[in-house]
Amino acid sequence: KKVSRKPIKHFFLKKTMQISIIFKIIFMVFLSSLITTIILSYTYITKSKGGNFYYMSNDIMKDLELTNILGLVLPAVITAQLVTLVIVFFIGMFSSRKAAVPVYRLEKWANQIKNGNLLTILGFRETAVMKDLTLQCNDLTRKYRKIFFDIDQSINRIKSELSDISQSAKTEITRIEYILNTLRYKE
Repeated sequence: KKVSRKPIKHFFLKKTMQISIIFKIIFMVFLSSLITTIILSYTYITKSKGGNFYYMSNDIMKDLELTNILGLVLPAVITAQLVTLVIVFFIGMFSSRKAAVPVYRLEKWANQIKNGNLLTILGFRETAVMKDLTLQCNDLTRKYRKIFFDIDQSINRIKSELSDISQSAKTEITRIEYILNTLRYKE
């Protein structure tokens, strides 16, 4: 069955999780930028009050021009930080998607199992990253398919071999058959 993919339209599979990841990343970068700006400003103000600048020349006129260094450096630092925030936003968008897709697929797989479909198979395109989990989940469904198949076979043998079983045993067999009929386990 070919599934048409619309990654942009369905970008936010787990909105709350993805938005939380994006905001955490942006907050950390913003906090880092704020701390950098504060340290730079504090250093400038402290050194300018004490006159402790390290000048490049012995010319007083050039040195006076350097005293306004915060006015030159701070806007460049803030611009670089804003550009970084924009880049981090896009990195956060795609990182959150990479985290949300496996969670979304696991939820869909678990929902199929919950609804009785033991024929469902968990799969990821990024098989190397999720290989162990995929194998464990698919082994789980395979094991339970076999268990239910064995139960079904045992019930059929009991019904065919014992014609004089009690009414309560027949009722229990019918109940077990009903439960088995609600599940999809036969391939």
